[in-house]
Amino acid sequence: MADNDTPIAFEPFFGGFVLETLTVGMYGEARNAIREYIQNGFDSVQRAIDELKILRDGDGLIEIEMPADRRSLVIRDNGAGLPVKTAAATLTRVGASAKSHRRNAGFRGIGRLAGIVFSDTVTFTTKAQGEKEQTTVIFKAKAMRAAMTPGKGSMKSAEELMKECVVAFRTPHSETRKHFFEVKLEGFTDAPDECRSPKEMYDFVSQVAPVPYPTDFPYRAALEAAETASRIPIEEVKITIKDGDRKPVAVTKRYGPSYEFESGTVTLSDHKVYYSPSKRWWAWVGKKEESGAYTDPRVSGLRVRVRNIQIDGTEIVREIFRERAKSHIRFQDYFLGEIFVEPSALVPNARRDGFEEDSAWKKVKGELAEVVKELGREAYKVSTESQHSVDALKSKLQSAKRELKTLERADFADTDKVLKLSTTVTTQLKKVAKGALGADMETAAELQAIGSELVDIKQTALSHVAAVSAGVDRETVQQETRDEFLKEVLGILEAALSPGCFATAREALEEEYGEL
Repeated sequence: MADNDTPIAFEPFFGGFVLETLTVGMYGEARNAIREYIQNGFDSVQRAIDELKILRDGDGLIEIEMPADRRSLVIRDNGAGLPVKTAAATLTRVGASAKSHRRNAGFRGIGRLAGIVFSDTVTFTTKAQGEKEQTTVIFKAKAMRAAMTPGKGSMKSAEELMKECVVAFRTPHSETRKHFFEVKLEGFTDAPDECRSPKEMYDFVSQVAPVPYPTDFPYRAALEAAETASRIPIEEVKITIKDGDRKPVAVTKRYGPSYEFESGTVTLSDHKVYYSPSKRWWAWVGKKEESGAYTDPRVSGLRVRVRNIQIDGTEIVREIFRERAKSHIRFQDYFLGEIFVEPSALVPNARRDGFEEDSAWKKVKGELAEVVKELGREAYKVSTESQHSVDALKSKLQSAKRELKTLERADFADTDKVLKLSTTVTTQLKKVAKGALGADMETAAELQAIGSELVDIKQTALSHVAAVSAGVDRETVQQETRDEFLKEVLGILEAALSPGCFATAREALEEEYGEL
């Protein structure tokens, strides 16, 4: 503290929580601490606009500063701030937030501790409008972690630990009209990549935070009608990232007109809006004419958002696809879009990777399952309009039949042509197998019928070639074709995934199709 700083006495409070749980185990990934501080800043900005009327709508700002040495990180907002009278008490009361999940992005009173897990010190500085002093509260995070190490077996209570490791004081401030809240994380240990890389920070914030859409996103104006109709707005706040001495860069979502796609680049052809029958959510989904997955992890999949803050990544909707059919999991990446939940409808869980498993969430999940059902059909419909479509395969089947008749008239005299037909049929059987993955029952039945006729053609052709005819039967050909295709899939996955992810993927395939 400086000479003109005034120490503040405080009584720490823990609302029935264990400090170690709140810091080390609460947030899953360390980078989620950044999200916690952003959503707290967003709440502060909204309070300054809606309740205190000291900030105009659209003037809210959250600034993220990353010094060139990458040894610290500052997140600062121009929201309401905390008055001197209550600031220290508020910041040292854990698990006793006065916020409501119906109004606030953060509401459990534990987000401020998120950075303790990877920082040496976590410093909060805040000021309310009209006051001549600011309040600073410093958490000595490194010392706290050391005291909580299981091997040391500290006998101190959480309150005693807080009194030893937390300092609070007031400092004069000359600009009475200023209002802000700032958190500074200093001295990193196993910090997330986002704390050291402006690019990683931008990518993460662009996904999880309530930032605006970029100017080239073609459907922003159209989504305004959905906001009005649903009465669930897409809330936004300006967030900038400052890299060292460089000019701050405003963060936007990554949505635009074109996206990375498994076969190159794809442009959206349209979008569709879905409304909740119970008025608990609405969603938009981008449309494309090509079949396949988006490959940019920053936008792929359908993302659930509360007050425009992302809940989890893409796993919530992926799980709903999985519950419909294991093979439908892949369809989550065939789409992109957002699901905006009415804040009072559902309660995010403590880790913000899902919702509390209550009746409201079960109701919403059921409604989303109907959307997923429609999208699954659509994904397969688009797929069948490609070379693996039912119509295309029927056409190939007719060509194979004509070729077989030609060979029959010639009494199968040209062995090379017989073998060529067999090879062509094998290629089409692979396409049948690929098309059948994730198909609905009606389409799967059509594909099975096509595959059966192709096997007949192959069997008939090869039966007239003495050197290769032995042992040819329908079941063997079908099994070999399926196994060959799955081996190709495994080869692609092994090249693209880490060993751990590949092992998981292989187990999933073997669970569905048997040992490979």
